[in-house]
Amino acid sequence: MSRVGKSFAPPILAIGLLLAGCHPTGVEYISDLDVVATTHDATFNFTTPNTYSLPNAVYLVEGDPTVTPPARVDPVLEQLILTTLKTEMDASGYTQVPVGQSPDLAVDAAALKVTNVNYYYGYWCTYWTYYGCYPYYPPVVGVSTYVVGTLLVDMVPFSATPPGNQYKGVWTAVIRGIETGSKSTDQQRVVNGISQAFIQSPYLGKP
Repeated sequence: MSRVGKSFAPPILAIGLLLAGCHPTGVEYISDLDVVATTHDATFNFTTPNTYSLPNAVYLVEGDPTVTPPARVDPVLEQLILTTLKTEMDASGYTQVPVGQSPDLAVDAAALKVTNVNYYYGYWCTYWTYYGCYPYYPPVVGVSTYVVGTLLVDMVPFSATPPGNQYKGVWTAVIRGIETGSKSTDQQRVVNGISQAFIQSPYLGKP
């Protein structure tokens, strides 16, 4: 599983779209899609918060992002995402509380699903050069598709009245390689990816 640097300047949505988008050379194996990237606010003290909250749902963004309400990920995968986040947050020394109890940190998660299409175009002479190229032979066109799913996890300091009604994230993880079409594969990638995101973020947690 590939890892990307721990501090990024670009907004997380841009990173998510980049990692969810086209694979430059196509993919041969599902493991080619595995990437875990994390970014954080270096000025934020992650040892200060004590409590956190988790969402009740993990939404799936695909196709038209303006459609409301958005779909949710598979129920089993959704619960696994939330359970794994809870395991990692608890292990980091934070205590889960309901949103109504004003947690110090709000942890949110969503998924992006992108279908990539590759086209191959050539002439028969590409494959049988001995006979040369003839214009009356039709070109060879091939099409292959693969789906890339990316899990986005955001952590923000919770406030009932955030400045400008906007929350500023202090930690984000981008986990690429879910929504492969195999439930067992997706479940293993979710657990491995979330765990790796916390492993490569040693600044998280209570002392």
